[in-house]
Amino acid sequence: MTTLARTGLGVSLWVPALALALYGANSGSAPRAHLGGPFYDIETSALQYNIGSGDFTAPSHLTVTRPGLDVAADSATGNVKSGSAVLRGNVRVHDSGATSSAQGKNGPPEALTCDQLDVDGRADTYHATGHPHYESGSRSADADEMLLDRKHKRLHLAGSVTIKDGGQSAKASVVDVDLKTGAVAMHGAPVELSAPAPAPSAAPPASPLPPASPSPPAGASPSASPSPPAGRPASPIPKPPS
Repeated sequence: MTTLARTGLGVSLWVPALALALYGANSGSAPRAHLGGPFYDIETSALQYNIGSGDFTAPSHLTVTRPGLDVAADSATGNVKSGSAVLRGNVRVHDSGATSSAQGKNGPPEALTCDQLDVDGRADTYHATGHPHYESGSRSADADEMLLDRKHKRLHLAGSVTIKDGGQSAKASVVDVDLKTGAVAMHGAPVELSAPAPAPSAAPPASPLPPASPSPPAGASPSASPSPPAGRPASPIPKPPS
């Protein structure tokens, strides 16, 4: 049942079972509340919404969606008219990698997890705090805080930043990543870079040994001079000059 309550800000709309009207009372599914706005849509099982101001509170698990992006969290507060929201608890952001991807047209899917996410729907930015972790393809990153700017396709990381890409890794205080080109700018000391050592090259094949010299006949001295032919006297030894 939908319940209306008047407040100082206008009419507060409680919609814990609005999905009965959306999906049909006989659908057999659990009641779901759906709230649409100019920047994102919200779906949850219980929702407090102020029609006049646009403020909302979702005390239970919810999903926030916009083209190419969906966010899940345990609870949230925000304003659908301004596009601002704060999501808390087991927050997971998933960029589908479609045309509106933060990495450009048809970029790879991205995932960002954290404890709290501050959303600016108008600017399309997502500020993650509380153990934020980012993954996309072979690249992953951890930091104290992250700011994902989908509009300008950038990722800003601050505080104990570690980035890994394949076998390479980098550490710095502040890192800015251009998600479209892959360019990385690191700031703050110390900046550490590491990469796997190249595999050692194979040793060249050993040269073949020269052929062995033939052995002299048995009984012959290797250094002896050959004997003159039979019947020919040996050459006289020349006398030294007087």
